[in-house]
Amino acid sequence: MFNNILLAYDNSDGSKKALEKTVELLAHNREARLTVVHVTKDSEYTDEHGQEQFTRSLDVTNTGLSSLEAQNLPHSYDNKIEERHPIRKGTNSDQFQSVREDLESRGIHANYELLSGSEADSICSYASDNDIDIIVAGNSSKTGIKKWFLGSVSEKISHNCSSSILIVK
Repeated sequence: MFNNILLAYDNSDGSKKALEKTVELLAHNREARLTVVHVTKDSEYTDEHGQEQFTRSLDVTNTGLSSLEAQNLPHSYDNKIEERHPIRKGTNSDQFQSVREDLESRGIHANYELLSGSEADSICSYASDNDIDIIVAGNSSKTGIKKWFLGSVSEKISHNCSSSILIVK
């Protein structure tokens, strides 16, 4: 039985379907804990008090550098945190408003975590660090060359995470 469930949620149609499947899983195990995560690619964020916490000194997304080369680029840090992904952000974010309202209307309590970085890497790291039994994610709507070139988050999660994965279509 799955006791620690993670729902990857981005307000897309796929993640809304994943939400419904997660509710079904919770109906079979009322003791299960649910964590809803949303990942943002923002390299800069503020905490719940509006204080800046982390800034990349160079945006490497369009440089053509490999991730191995990019990891050695300089960063600017606030002394309050260490370099580590996923970076947790405040949980009172707008990204969670609709899913929070939906779950609360069904009487379901969840924890909410806003992460930063690569979607698949952040989700897998969080799942590993928090003993997640199953990750529920929606299937992406990418097709053709876009899917071939970029891949989908759910596909990357299925290859990189050690937790069980439920990809909902």
